[in-house]
Amino acid sequence: MSDKCVEHPGRNAAATISGKKYCAKCQSGILAAVASVDGHVVPKQCFVIYQGGDQWTAITGTGCAHWVAHQKNITDNSREHCLEGYKVRVPDLVGTKVRLSSDLNQVQTGDIWTNGGQTHCGIVIGIKKNATVQNPTAKPTITIQHDSSGQGKVATNDFATFFGGQGSFYR
Repeated sequence: MSDKCVEHPGRNAAATISGKKYCAKCQSGILAAVASVDGHVVPKQCFVIYQGGDQWTAITGTGCAHWVAHQKNITDNSREHCLEGYKVRVPDLVGTKVRLSSDLNQVQTGDIWTNGGQTHCGIVIGIKKNATVQNPTAKPTITIQHDSSGQGKVATNDFATFFGGQGSFYR
């Protein structure tokens, strides 16, 4: 790898950040942008974007898709992405995934959940099947983990109560 900045090839690299070499101005811009990332965003050290010139800024948005993308290793360098190449928008995150039918008994651990407007998402981390011979259509209890701006952290909540049993699941 060259000892030159990936954004400014005429400048010597001063730091390696997220596996790439950057000049001192980029390093300073990246660190300043990271400092302005909302506290709940996980991970925050890469939730920045290059604006051109010597400008770096925090990515707008809440970070839920970014967190899911890191957890599920979903990258895409052809669209808006974080410094490490992970997707940062819910529609982009699920755009190549298969949407499951509305039968909640099909949901599995690891599936991605989105709200109806695709403005929030999380990962299914727990399923308790409630269907029985007497009640074969009973809905399962689904637990979702998500980067929550409202709760200020990566939170774990019940699909039926916290999310009102609304949204879609993708695999």
